[in-house]
Amino acid sequence: MHLGYSVPNNQGVDRVGDLIDLAVAAESMGYHSVWVSEHLFHAEYVAKRLGDRPYHDPLTVLTAVAGATSKVRLGTSVLVLPWHHPARLGKAIATLDHLSEGRVDLGIGVAITEDEFQNLGVDFKSRGRRTDDILAALLALWYQDVPEHSGEFYRFSGQRFRPQPLQQPLPIHVGGGSAAALRRTVAYGQGWHALGKSPADIEADRATLADQMQAAGRDEDLHISLRCVVQFVDDPWDKPFADRRTLKGTPEEIRGTLDAYAAAGVDELVIDPGSADVGYNRVIMQRVMAL
Repeated sequence: MHLGYSVPNNQGVDRVGDLIDLAVAAESMGYHSVWVSEHLFHAEYVAKRLGDRPYHDPLTVLTAVAGATSKVRLGTSVLVLPWHHPARLGKAIATLDHLSEGRVDLGIGVAITEDEFQNLGVDFKSRGRRTDDILAALLALWYQDVPEHSGEFYRFSGQRFRPQPLQQPLPIHVGGGSAAALRRTVAYGQGWHALGKSPADIEADRATLADQMQAAGRDEDLHISLRCVVQFVDDPWDKPFADRRTLKGTPEEIRGTLDAYAAAGVDELVIDPGSADVGYNRVIMQRVMAL
């Protein structure tokens, strides 16, 4: 199982350069990937966490990380797809894939921040249908010579679109744990990106995905990734590893939970220190990698 690191662009770090330095440090420590998050406005739960502190743009951060690193993969955990026009997003992601020499993993989701959708003028209730339309549009833009798409929300034809991604295909990781997210993974994804799932949850959802993949005639393996909050504590607790949804525990417990995730079929576990403290992030990265 690979380890990834959630860069705290969503935690109110004042200096953007510190985020780049943390990503470089993750690469030097042996992390396989770094991931960034997205919100545009300080939606309700974001405002409670950040107050007036910044939430930095994910693709700007990854662009800088791409230039400062050479091996670590660059993921989004996640971009909220209904907020993006497919042509503009498709060009940005394809350009980043070329800049990074084929290291991009596009994690996508639909979000639950209805207040933020209202501020952006995007209909909340149709966000799932809009996401499906954007995914279909991206596939046309990236893999057709002269892309053509006629969906509910987006339509285009008759003009070339370049660049297309260096990776063919560029991995799409569908975020979320709902039935709709699993369906969307089967329809469009090379991977499933989960959040807040226990090893037991992962096993059950993997079985569902396997059945749906077979029904859809897809015989390739899905990449299973999970973002998980990590917290080292001194005192052990008695919850079984299979039922834990965070990496909270003593070092021995965290090692046991990591092993349980690996046994459940997780290909990549993204650790999330959940803090704007740059020094604390470095310590957590070092402690997890040393387990």
